[in-house]
Amino acid sequence: MSSKTAIVVGRGPAGMLSTSYLLQRGYQVTVLAESDGSLGMWPGDFSFGRTTDAFQAFPIELSSAEWSQAFGELVALYRSFGVTLVLPQAQDIPHTVTAIGNMRPTFATPNWQYASSEPESLVFVGIDGLADSIVGAQAATYRRRSGCEAYEVSLSRPPGWDSSWGTIRFAAYLDGDAGASWLAATLREALRGVPSGIPVVLPQVIGLEHTEKLLTQLSEVGKRSVSEFPLLSPSIGGVRVRDRWERLLRQQGVRFVSGRVREVQPVPRALLTDGRSFEADCLLLASGGVLGGGMQVTVDGAIVDELVNREVGRMDHLDALDAHGHREIDCLGGGRVLAVGRAMGGWNPNRDHNGGAMLLATVRTALGMCEEVDR
Repeated sequence: MSSKTAIVVGRGPAGMLSTSYLLQRGYQVTVLAESDGSLGMWPGDFSFGRTTDAFQAFPIELSSAEWSQAFGELVALYRSFGVTLVLPQAQDIPHTVTAIGNMRPTFATPNWQYASSEPESLVFVGIDGLADSIVGAQAATYRRRSGCEAYEVSLSRPPGWDSSWGTIRFAAYLDGDAGASWLAATLREALRGVPSGIPVVLPQVIGLEHTEKLLTQLSEVGKRSVSEFPLLSPSIGGVRVRDRWERLLRQQGVRFVSGRVREVQPVPRALLTDGRSFEADCLLLASGGVLGGGMQVTVDGAIVDELVNREVGRMDHLDALDAHGHREIDCLGGGRVLAVGRAMGGWNPNRDHNGGAMLLATVRTALGMCEEVDR
């Protein structure tokens, strides 16, 4: 058994990625988190950037070979817990479609989610009774933004539906035989009269455990490509990734501890609000961006990371929040307490659509520092 130990604070994408890569490097890992993390608010794709240059510069610079290796490792990791990530064949950045019809840059995309390097005609499907399904406005926006045709069809409410159904309830229903049969029959009827061959995009509620099988069946029924577009929180794509990923990590011996971290010390040690403490050889703070993971705004406008007792910026403008956070991965010095993910100040993934690159670059850099200290 490995003698190297690590603590990961946070259970979102950065935390899960850090945990998997620490395991691969021989660490015993304990994950500390107060909640399920942000994966349930995340569609599951890894975005790279908003320009057509797939190897644009970031505050943490990796060479093109390092980016290629990083995404290759990510594909292999996802495959290990049963999700196929699709990478673009060329250097052009592909786009996915949002719930309101905009085209959003992406890069590494789960095979259930729509992605294309060029705009194309699409069939948008709405489901009556699904709150985030606004197919008319979605198709109109896509038509205007892409310059391509956008067909729209609506499916009736499924049997047994009532007003309490949210995205999770829809997905659970479609995972069952009755739901799968209802969807196949209803979609086949709705597509009558729509030109053949045009890809279909459905709201991201097509099952939790059997999504890939369901989409294959629907493609065969409709005789065309069928995939999903992500909805707002809770994101079923993120829930699928979270559940499959965590299941694998638990099987691999990762310990998940529920609790709120109130302080991190350079030992490294994490102290919880209930009095428990945890020590390890290294600690990775993967606990979210500004106003997440211990970030607080004081009455005088200072932004303070309470976990490490350090001011990281000033609250001058709301639109400047993403500029604040840990400026260095080595957030407590010594290379044993490190920050990864959106907690890194200076990157703005909401603006630049490079959140996936941020996660990969910060986690890879932090792990390199851990290994250097352990030598």
